[in-house]
Amino acid sequence: MGKIIVTLLLQRKNLRLRGVIDINPQLVGKKVSEFLDIGKDLDLAIESDLDSVLSRDKVDVVIIATSSSLEKIIPTIESAVKSRSNVISICEELSFPFQYNLKIAKELDALAKSNNVTIVGTGINPGYLMDLLPIVLTAPCQSVRSIKVKRMMNSAKRRIPFQKKIGTGLSVDEFHEKISNKEITGHVGLTQSIQMIVAALGLDYDELIELPPKEIISPEEFITSYGETVPKGNVCGLQSKAYAKKEGKDLITLDFIAYAGDHEEFDSVVIDSIPRIEQKIIGGVHGDLGTSAMVANLIPKVIESRSGLLTMKDLPVPCNTENVWKS
Repeated sequence: MGKIIVTLLLQRKNLRLRGVIDINPQLVGKKVSEFLDIGKDLDLAIESDLDSVLSRDKVDVVIIATSSSLEKIIPTIESAVKSRSNVISICEELSFPFQYNLKIAKELDALAKSNNVTIVGTGINPGYLMDLLPIVLTAPCQSVRSIKVKRMMNSAKRRIPFQKKIGTGLSVDEFHEKISNKEITGHVGLTQSIQMIVAALGLDYDELIELPPKEIISPEEFITSYGETVPKGNVCGLQSKAYAKKEGKDLITLDFIAYAGDHEEFDSVVIDSIPRIEQKIIGGVHGDLGTSAMVANLIPKVIESRSGLLTMKDLPVPCNTENVWKS
């Protein structure tokens, strides 16, 4: 994702990339353009230390694309914020950290406010398709009884780390073992998306349930985009599902399905409301391209926003910003 984001930032005429940091020592010192399909040579080298970049240049925004774990990226966030740089991250747990990471959330909010900058977690999911989009779609509703969101993806079109993250190629036993040991995580963020929705709409719920990832079995042998043969009967993807229930009824349902195969792709939102809302994006939104765009498009919004730890529901209406600030 870092490579995809950097490629997009370099294409934007209204943004200037000041530095690229990677923890892999084998990459440090090499030109960024060696790893990107941008058709030109850039005199911009990969560095190992964020603080050295922040001390050298005035950086408006630091983009963090390293981990799904909020705890793991805290040191990077703190370095950026203490240098008075805003932070945009695709860390899923940062998208809405006020329930399971309340102490950390309060500390980050206070730190951001004391330095007059903004911290926000974003992405295509969480950050847009399964939380912000259904929130916005409720605007013309007189009342809302329930919301159902479904994301159906062909994972074969996604980057290799994502395919491996959802268990592609594993046997069923290996899948369950690796999920249990957290060697693979499946999709991260359904709980955060539900919490963002109910917070935005002021809804009450009795319980929030996120089911363990369920394997999807390949009906036939196939070869992955990275050349690995997946036997018939092995895992080709997974389903992750989460609910918020009120008085025994499903209030919010999020259904995430990603597997390799020739099947329909879509993103849908069904709101049982007055009036009823049904929205379906045929073909779905490409997750990698969408996530990089969310990051780039948020830069002007975040710089102009109020300080603190914010979520996507707190920012001004997001939109394409490639023509903002152009001279």
